[in-house]
Formats: sequence, C-alpha cells, structure tokens
Amino acid sequence: MSGYHTIRMSDDLITIETKKAFAELSQRNLGEVARKCAVAYISPRGSGLKGRFIITFLNRTYSVEVSEGRVVDLLTDKPAPINIQYIILKYLITGDGTPLGATWVNYKDVAGAVHYIREFEDFVLKRLVKKFGNMVDAYEYACKALGGKREKLGGMGFSFQILPRVRVLCQLWAAEKREYVPAVANISFSANSDRFLPARELGMASVLLVDMLEKEADKYIHSERR
Repeated sequence: MSGYHTIRMSDDLITIETKKAFAELSQRNLGEVARKCAVAYISPRGSGLKGRFIITFLNRTYSVEVSEGRVVDLLTDKPAPINIQYIILKYLITGDGTPLGATWVNYKDVAGAVHYIREFEDFVLKRLVKKFGNMVDAYEYACKALGGKREKLGGMGFSFQILPRVRVLCQLWAAEKREYVPAVANISFSANSDRFLPARELGMASVLLVDMLEKEADKYIHSERR
C-alpha cells in the first residue's frame, strides 16, 4: 500500500494487498513469526502444507490458514471481514518481537503518521466526539462490549488489546453543556506498536475500532428505547 496515503482504503484495494501479504507470509519461517508476534502456530498435518496461526483481534479469535490463504472466525468458521484480515496479516509480517511498551504514544508521534493525521482526526477522533460526546453511557457500554479495560488516565478511558503486541487507549471527555465546553476524544497506542503495525495500519485499526464502537452503541441505544 505504499502508493496510497490514506487510512480509508476500498475493499478492492485491501483485497489485493491482503493477497500480497499472504504471499509474503508464506515465504517466512512461520514458527519464527509466531514467536515474534506472540501468537500460537499449529503445524500442518501433511507434508508440503503450511500451518495456521491462532490470533485474537479485539474480542474475536481467528485462524490464519496460510496454505488456504484465508482468515476465518473460529467461532463461526466464516471469513473475517477483509479489513480485519489485512490488519492481522500486516501484523504477522511486520512484527519484529519488540516487547509491548508500558507507555502510551499519540498518533502524531508514530513514525510515518504525518501523511494520515488529518484523516485520523476526521475519521477517528471527530467521529468519536460526534457519536459519544453527549452519550457517555453508550460509550461505556460499547467499550465494555468490545472487551475494553477501564483506565484512570484522564477522561473516561478504556484500553483495548487490539492484537497481542498492540494496545489502544481510547479516551473521552464528555461535553459540559452548562459550561459550553465541547467534548474531546483521543486515541493513543502502546509504545512500540509501530514495530508491529505501520502508521497507516494503526490508523486503519483505529477506524475499525470506531466502527465497532458505533455498532455496539447503536445496540445500547435501541435497547434503551424499547
């Protein structure tokens, strides 16, 4: 995707890049990939075949079947959404074994993020504010539904284990109507996350997280109106 300076790729382009990532992964030492990326690797039963990785993305677990070139949800045995497939594969071919960082890094400070900052603000941060700035209850429900862990780091913060070596911190400061203070949101990443997902893919993962938070919030809103 080096020719595309955007974190909002079409499904067709993501499909092309996913196939390329599978091809690259199949040439790697898969046991070494598993070690560096902190995922399980199951060796193949037959000769001439590649094994599979078991990896959790947020609150779902997937099987990356290298020989078949597919990523499936272990619970449903259905193909994962193409953007999740791509992010998982990019994680596997990028991860270099660096330990998970203990501090948080803002997106603007991630190496290579300069090309995507405006999109990150528009399609991640502004969307969080628009959806949740006046609906803290829905935000809290959605975060918990996706396995978020409450963090006391300013505002209402929840951390998410997006991938084994990539954590995301989502923070919301709700609007104060009486004081005319607008809502503010921020998303940051565990230090060293860019050693497993490049800046573009961290942005893509953030967009996906917002998509999923919005869907969970809509379930909450619908149930409250019944």
